[in-house]
Amino acid sequence: MTAPTTPAPDLKPPFYYHRLPNGLEMLGQQMPSLGSAAFAMQVGAGSANEADEQLGLCQLLEDMLFQGTPTRNPRQITDAIELLGARRIGGTGYETARYGAQVVHTRLDQALDLWADLILHPTFPKKEFEQLRPPLIQAIKRRDDEPMRRVGELITRTFYQGSHMGRSALGTVETVSALTIDDLKAFYDAHYRADKAVFVIAGNFEWEHVVEKVTALFGDWATGAAPPYSDKPIPQATIAVEQTPGEQEHIYFGYPSVAFGDPDYYANILLIEAFGGGMTSRLFSEVREKRGLVYAVSAYPNPSRDTGAVFVYAGTQPEKAHETASVILSELAKLGADGLSQDELDRAKVQVKSEVVMGAETAVSRVNSLLRSWWYERRVIPISDVRASIDAVTTEQLLGLLKRFPPTQTLTLAAIGPTAQDDLTRDLFPPQG
Repeated sequence: MTAPTTPAPDLKPPFYYHRLPNGLEMLGQQMPSLGSAAFAMQVGAGSANEADEQLGLCQLLEDMLFQGTPTRNPRQITDAIELLGARRIGGTGYETARYGAQVVHTRLDQALDLWADLILHPTFPKKEFEQLRPPLIQAIKRRDDEPMRRVGELITRTFYQGSHMGRSALGTVETVSALTIDDLKAFYDAHYRADKAVFVIAGNFEWEHVVEKVTALFGDWATGAAPPYSDKPIPQATIAVEQTPGEQEHIYFGYPSVAFGDPDYYANILLIEAFGGGMTSRLFSEVREKRGLVYAVSAYPNPSRDTGAVFVYAGTQPEKAHETASVILSELAKLGADGLSQDELDRAKVQVKSEVVMGAETAVSRVNSLLRSWWYERRVIPISDVRASIDAVTTEQLLGLLKRFPPTQTLTLAAIGPTAQDDLTRDLFPPQG
């Protein structure tokens, strides 16, 4: 995300927008009935921008911003957060890094002062950097030792092959071991800039005061961010099986689907909720309840800026692996051919709308929703519009979606466990050349 090329949105209360001269954008949603406010600064500095030899850098950088400023050491930062009673909001993703907090609304100014210091003035102390490296390396080793986590990495790497989206966010032992303080500083200097950031606040606050406060704190933040990295993966029908000893087989399917902002975005959410979203879903009924093949089965959408995917996971015993894969493949084919019944669609609408309504009740969830919709679509989506979009989905629209993205046409399979690839996939896929 860089300086906007579209006009400022014409928002009406409780939504607000402001853009500082340096390009920093601000969004707000007032929720005056709450006793708290939540805010977050999001910068276009995710793992997509890491060099191949620096994977894991963003994970370390996120923690390093809490390790010291010119006026605070790590202990003082921790004490300040605790004295505010703040709950941290944050995380590093593929495109972005996010830093924020939820606080009692009377402590908002103090929290903004603290987070501005952390974001704008990190000192990157070498001692703390060396202390943060071993826990990340241990996390990488735990991931590599746990088949259920490793199969998630395998489906991602296989489905998004040739794209930065297929790389590990945690990195590898080798890349993390080679990182230096100078690497983190250079990345921070290139990407942590006002014209590559957006500030969002939701809850109990006065908008004019927040604009004044954020301007005072971030108005001199430098511009000139490096352009964001971008590529568009082109998934291929691929099989990747790692045969390893064990008592469980972990199986993943993936197929292309809608991106953020797609006209069928909410249709896809409803489709996958009915197909594999819970205990009333088709997959749960057909694979677990009727046949007892798995201990876990689910499906979920994974949209991004330029592309999207649907992933299906199943955990089973090795002797049931082939039948499990066969039944899931059959259900995907049925879904592609027939879509959903009206009853399935209606039940999915109730479930998804309930999740939307419950999510709208908290300031943190609204911050996250506003950041997501603005970052990927440059629009603010009121809850009423979300509900209306969900209600408008028809079974005919679902069939159109399935024609655009047939579940079995470009299907990726990844598995880890004792089952050999030929035994897992026999009669299910054409031979791999």
